[in-house]
Amino acid sequence: MKILFFSSYFYPYISGLTTAPYKILKYLGQNNDIAVFTFSHDVNLPKTETVDNIKIIRLPYFFKISKGFISPQSLFYFYKETLKSELIILNIPNFEGLPLVILGKIFNKKIISIFNCQVHLGNGLISKFINFFLNLSVFFQLSLSNKIITYTKDYINSLTVGKLFASKIYICLPPIIRPEINKIFLKKLIRKKDGKIWVGFCGRISKEKGIEYLIKTVEIVTSEVTKSDTRLSIVFSGPYGEQVAGENKYYQKIKQQLEKNKIDYRFLGSLSNNQLGAFYKAIDLLVLPSVNQTEAFGMVQAEAMLLGTPVVASNLPGVKLPISLTKMGLLVEPEKPDQIAQAIKEIIVNKNKYTNQTLIDKAQTIFNINKVYKFYENIIRS
Repeated sequence: MKILFFSSYFYPYISGLTTAPYKILKYLGQNNDIAVFTFSHDVNLPKTETVDNIKIIRLPYFFKISKGFISPQSLFYFYKETLKSELIILNIPNFEGLPLVILGKIFNKKIISIFNCQVHLGNGLISKFINFFLNLSVFFQLSLSNKIITYTKDYINSLTVGKLFASKIYICLPPIIRPEINKIFLKKLIRKKDGKIWVGFCGRISKEKGIEYLIKTVEIVTSEVTKSDTRLSIVFSGPYGEQVAGENKYYQKIKQQLEKNKIDYRFLGSLSNNQLGAFYKAIDLLVLPSVNQTEAFGMVQAEAMLLGTPVVASNLPGVKLPISLTKMGLLVEPEKPDQIAQAIKEIIVNKNKYTNQTLIDKAQTIFNINKVYKFYENIIRS
């Protein structure tokens, strides 16, 4: 089958919005002809390349507004590729895919939308303005889609679009692969750890992640629970600064808070799969202090659990599901550093309650990627 996939951002950009579809397309590319339209978040990337049987075409654009691309010239590419494609898959949220959906309908193509999350850009006037038009574009894309795939019923039912398009929504957990462990990198991390308690964060440094509350949490826990000769460190894995579209100011703010409060920290940057596995094994627990519905699941939670690392996460729709299913951690209310602190202390003191072989085996059964692959095979064939 000739499949055209559109996503504003794609490989090698790192976020849940890109990594989950990449895994799915990599699998489908074994037996299908996959073309991806995206934009270049890095000017040094080639205009076209083929990676893991996926042909990636990076479209030209005039300029960016916030995280979106203004690209009238993409219409020509959309038109040309739509004629050749049998199926169009949209990676939602995006603003730029609406013309592609309209062309798909004109030429009677089947359209599937993968709905990752609803974006909340902030409360400023300009952010609200951009958010309005983004959500308007998403609404029309979803309304013109034949099928909508999302990760959890819990999350989609919390949104208006979940009620409006309930008849064509299909639920499938995101594709989670147990990371391999780079033993050399793990030894390096253990040496750097040097007896400290490592509180891990994995993901983009961006506003919806609520990292400022994690910083406040570490201040509380350091003063209350750790020994005088032991310190808590926050260890960050994932892209930050200018590597994350529209979030460099937030990164600078976080770095200033860390230094002002004299918190021990490390930014490891983007890690390869087996380095990420070493990171999960090196930390004592993972914290995902997300604050709004831009975070819809938090796949890093499930990856950590598959390697036996317990998790503290915000009690948000979708985000709460991995802990609710596996019991490998504790849920806290968003923006509540006191609750996060209590959860961290509880896990440090009673770690065997939140990670043991029985729980790990349960997590492996729940996050079985072969079930995900089978789901996508069936849905594109139907």
